[in-house]
Amino acid sequence: MTEAISVLVVDDDESVVEMIRMGLESDGMTVFSACDGSEGIEVLGRERIDVVVLDVMMPRVDGWMTLMEIRNNPATANVPVIMLSAKTQELAKILAFKQGVQQYVTKPFNIAELSARVESLARGWRRMMGEMARATEADFRKLPVRKGGRTVLLSVDEIVFLSARNKSTYAHTYENQYLVDSTLGELETKLEKDSFARVHRSYMINLNKIKEILRAEGAHVVVVSDRDETHVPVARRQVRAFRELVGM
Repeated sequence: MTEAISVLVVDDDESVVEMIRMGLESDGMTVFSACDGSEGIEVLGRERIDVVVLDVMMPRVDGWMTLMEIRNNPATANVPVIMLSAKTQELAKILAFKQGVQQYVTKPFNIAELSARVESLARGWRRMMGEMARATEADFRKLPVRKGGRTVLLSVDEIVFLSARNKSTYAHTYENQYLVDSTLGELETKLEKDSFARVHRSYMINLNKIKEILRAEGAHVVVVSDRDETHVPVARRQVRAFRELVGM
């Protein structure tokens, strides 16, 4: 991991907090602390936390109540929690796991072992968050299109070019054409962060799908890499800027 693991320790025993802080910080982690569950929830709400180390027995808001708050908040529902307890009863452990605790550690504990547990959970948490982010981005980079009465999601990477004619908009892939329920202007805004450029009032092109730029019959055209090697016109006033844009 390039960024230091961030840990929140929630315990009313200052000596335990300091022991954990020294051990985790010596392993390169960043440690935040809270003396009870209420303060812990506040810290969790304002800091990016990879793992929570949570004591059970605390005044005011104890570990069980704190855990319930963490799991009931969508923003923190999946944050890994290690529960600390002096209780070794199997019933307490079972209850903790049923309430969504990832690890249960009894006091006294080995700080090196705790550090290893924290690091393992943090790696899994960051991996999961990364996968969720990539999935969200992938879903965002899909366009709803219609063909043969069916609506499907088309990845923008598959689109070679977009065209507008007869008051309709079409998305063209290597070998298919789909109807899009958006204007070129709306698509220009939606795809502004992708590799698409408006080259003509009736066309947008995926810059990664260009084969060459030609001059034909006194006009400039772009040859795109679909099955028919379609020639897409480029507005004369945009030729120089477009050549610079694609490096041709």
